[in-house]
This record gives sequence, C-alpha cells and structure tokens, in this order.
Amino acid sequence: MKQSETRAKIKNFVLRHRSAFYGGLVLLVLLVLIYFLASAPNKKVIQAQDEIFRLAENIRQEYKKRPDYWGLSTQSVLQSKIAPASMLKSGKLFSTIAKEVFVGADENGSVIMPGTRSFYIVYKGLSKKNCVDMASYPMSEQSKLGLLSVTIVNEQNEIVFQWGGEYSLPIDKKDAARICRQKNTILWNFE
Repeated sequence: MKQSETRAKIKNFVLRHRSAFYGGLVLLVLLVLIYFLASAPNKKVIQAQDEIFRLAENIRQEYKKRPDYWGLSTQSVLQSKIAPASMLKSGKLFSTIAKEVFVGADENGSVIMPGTRSFYIVYKGLSKKNCVDMASYPMSEQSKLGLLSVTIVNEQNEIVFQWGGEYSLPIDKKDAARICRQKNTILWNFE
C-alpha cells in the first residue's frame, strides 16, 4: 500500500506543478536559443571576412608580376581601384563593420618599401563582439593561403597570432574573447 500511496503523491505533485515545469522548460529552450543566436557571427561579419580575403586576392593579382609589394598603400589601392566596390566610400576604404580600412606596411596604411614581401589589411574601430567574431571566424583552406599572421591591438593588448607560434592560428573564440576589448584594431598580414 505504501508504494501506491507514494505513486499517487508523485502523480498529484506532477499534475499540480505541470504548468510550472513546462514553463521552465520553455524558458530554458528560449535562453539556449538566444545564447546561440547572440554568439553566432552576423551577416555583416561574414561580409567583412569576405571583403578581407577578396581584397588580399585582388592585391596579389595586381602585384603578381612584380618581385614585391613596393608602393602598395591605402592610396595605391584606391587609385588602382583594386578594392571591392562595396568598400569604396568618399575616397576611402570602409568595411561593413570597421570604421576605416587601411592597406600597406603598417597599421596606418603606410607605403611599402622595396623588398617587402608582405602587406597588412587593417580593420580599425571594431567593437568587442565584432573583434571576437572577426578574429575567430573559421577561414576556408583557400583563405588561409598566404595569411602569415593576425594581430589584435587595443588599449591593453597587442597579440600576434601566427601559424605554430606561441599564440597560434587559427584563433580560438575563447582566446579572442579574452583579448578583445571595447575598441579594437585587427591587422591581417598576407604574403
């Protein structure tokens, strides 16, 4: 008799608290869904990643008959019209997520001098979320070709990620989240 009484008590408890249980379950599912939607890169980040690698490929095509990237700078990219058209605005290079884009020998798009066999594409003014998404975005095998390093710069850090280095490429999302701050610059170094 005790077993049947215990089962009856459990059944009554479940029936009385069924709506609370289902409500809690629905809330949990919604929270998990919101978390995954918030952590996934948005369309602008995907477009910005595409811009970087298209611009890098356009630069390589423009300079393939030369021994190095001598003369490459933001200005030369604008004058040669080798940037994707979506990046050109008011005589400058912009991305869908960065305030301004620079190309050249350094973070400011300086002219590359003779003998330099690599160049930077620099995205400035990235929010923490965009920094994390851009730095940790999964690159295709084709995109990885020619990428030497990725540097994240902000008021607290300047970390260089290289293939097989102390900070290794590709960048893990957890590492990017730990390094990125409110205002960031990312430098992609291509050969």
